[in-house]
Amino acid sequence: MRVGAHISSSGGPQNVFGRAGAIGAEAIQLFISAPQQWRPPNLGDEAVAAFHEEHERMPVPVFFHCVYLVNLGTQDGKLLNRSAGSLKQYLKWAGTLGVEGAIFHVGSHKGAGFEAVRDQICRVMLEVLEAADNDSMLLIENNAGQGNGIGSTFTEIGEIIRGCDSHPRIGVCLDTCHAFAMGYDITEREGCEIAMEEFDREIGFERLRAVHANDSKMPLGGVRDRHENIGDGHMGLDGFRTILAHPAFRDAPLLLEVPGIEGDGPDEENVNRLKRIREEVGAPGPDAS
Repeated sequence: MRVGAHISSSGGPQNVFGRAGAIGAEAIQLFISAPQQWRPPNLGDEAVAAFHEEHERMPVPVFFHCVYLVNLGTQDGKLLNRSAGSLKQYLKWAGTLGVEGAIFHVGSHKGAGFEAVRDQICRVMLEVLEAADNDSMLLIENNAGQGNGIGSTFTEIGEIIRGCDSHPRIGVCLDTCHAFAMGYDITEREGCEIAMEEFDREIGFERLRAVHANDSKMPLGGVRDRHENIGDGHMGLDGFRTILAHPAFRDAPLLLEVPGIEGDGPDEENVNRLKRIREEVGAPGPDAS
């Protein structure tokens, strides 16, 4: 079990490794373009070479997070094409840089209903995977249920995966805050067991490739995406002890997306909080995973 974090790629993606090392992160998530813009990633040969060199020096799992504008459930043809194009770019760069995969939010059906947009979502995802024919994975992130969001339940995500013919390069990034806000009480042993039984039945633990480890500013079932530092929200330290003790989480890197103690994003204190819990529950560290 690795404890990692979302790391700023300011100045070039190769810089994430030094920043990750400074806070003790054992896995990395990054943007390779502005997350609120459609501008495609543009990395020169020198940046690619520098990234590979730094990654070889610090061989930890690395994930991209795709731009927030993606919506595969839209009825707007222009937005759908832009979304597909952005995912293709991110997954192609994932192959070029040799990272584990690209994490994305499916989007919103805008009131049309999941059934009305499911086939479209699956068609576009298969197009993206075909266009970016490499070993990197396309990872669906669950959402907190707000705004007619798609993929708020494990059952819905499972339907998408089956609709994509259970493509082997589709995986899942489980966000703890989003699951909790959606009503999955993963902070209590019984609730965690029930939630993860649904996950395994509908998706399969083998597809759990990353975890966004975030506490929640919102209470259970609050249906809002509001991250908090580990132990400072409604999930609490005991909640994360329950989560990290569950065997489903033993092999998936934990990626912090918390506000940080000083408000500057994931930091050493949050990393250390999760590492202490990992030790308390007897979960294996990176050398054993």
